[in-house]
Amino acid sequence: MTMRKHFTGFAVSALALAVSAQALAGTVTTDGADIVINTKSGLEVATTDKQFSFKLGGKLQWDANQFDGLRAAAEDDTFDSTFNTYIRRAELSLEGVAYKNWGYGFTLEHDGSDDNGTEFSDAYLTYAGLDVVEFTIGRFGGEYGLENTTSSSWITGIERPFMYDYLNGDEDTKFGVAAKHEGDNYGVMAMVANYETEYNDGDDRNDESFGYTMRANFAPYMNGTDVIHLGANYHINNPDDDRARVRTRLGLRSDGDDRLTFTDTRVTDKDSEWVLEAGAQFGGLRAQAEIFSRSISGETAGGADADVDVDGYYAQVGYMFGGVRGYKPGVGKWDKPTEAGAIEIFARYEDSTIDGDVASVSSNIIGGVTAASTSDDFDTSAFVLGVNYFPTKAVRMSLNYVDYEVSNINTNATVGGNSVEDDGQAIVGRLQYVF
Repeated sequence: MTMRKHFTGFAVSALALAVSAQALAGTVTTDGADIVINTKSGLEVATTDKQFSFKLGGKLQWDANQFDGLRAAAEDDTFDSTFNTYIRRAELSLEGVAYKNWGYGFTLEHDGSDDNGTEFSDAYLTYAGLDVVEFTIGRFGGEYGLENTTSSSWITGIERPFMYDYLNGDEDTKFGVAAKHEGDNYGVMAMVANYETEYNDGDDRNDESFGYTMRANFAPYMNGTDVIHLGANYHINNPDDDRARVRTRLGLRSDGDDRLTFTDTRVTDKDSEWVLEAGAQFGGLRAQAEIFSRSISGETAGGADADVDVDGYYAQVGYMFGGVRGYKPGVGKWDKPTEAGAIEIFARYEDSTIDGDVASVSSNIIGGVTAASTSDDFDTSAFVLGVNYFPTKAVRMSLNYVDYEVSNINTNATVGGNSVEDDGQAIVGRLQYVF
């Protein structure tokens, strides 16, 4: 029998087992420990002695958006209304436990707004054999900030606040090691990792950029689903003369994946940042805010000073009808709604200021747009209104309205035959399925 026939037979058997489990939702007994098959969310198989388990999961996010203004400066018809549909995320994941204390996880992800296409975004091992600390090693997403630590499936808006575009600590690692301790209402985490670099000036030694990250979260009040959340984060890079750019998508993804680049430090000496986070939920009412600051020290390729400081915040408030948000106190993040059929409305305002040396200011912010003055700061702000509907625990439908503005843009110029604009609006919709 050929290998293909072997594989086909195995696949058919596995499918039959999954279908049978869905229909019967029973317990399968083996010569060893009993096996429990859970099909409430994906496919999860575990032994009753908790020595072994695996869970198959996945996610599909299909987006449609329409935007205009500055964010459309790189489109064929500059600054005019632009419509895009694309797969924002398509993920297939496998995670589990072996010999009780060892864990593993793999995620194959396709990012529809990334030219790199499909790759393993996660591939890691964990060890929980010590009572006080759990270790993670490999490629994984770090815990950094309240909205960033929350899964992309259950964040409030369709996209996270664009303050995270200005930060480094929220980036996925190329390879890292993290140590974490969780209590009933708190958690602490420390991580060292390296990341893909943007630029290395032709120096073969500059092929890895190390970063050190710390996060602490604490819930001083918890009563059922009511909670008050506090958190603090710190991240510092060892940039090894790599490039550091301050840029953003303004919370708007597109199939072109264009960004606004405000400053460009080609040879970076120091790069550090911090984030403070706060949130609260009482019944269906939920509010949160985060504030950050980043400091970059370095030079241009020609040796001119190119230091940059970035500061900002966002604040949002929302209300959920027919349910409340789940909360995981050990990790310090929001989770999916407690009930199917819930509807959530929210409003968010965010504002950030970029203050860079004259030599650091980008000569091409987006699509040929330039700064009005290289001596002045940039201020980026946005107001977001949104509604989320969760008809089942696996399906989410979202609609967001975004109104954004950027200061210090040269609106006296023209690009593509049209006058430059420094603001714009967008409507973004998403259909999501998670298992």
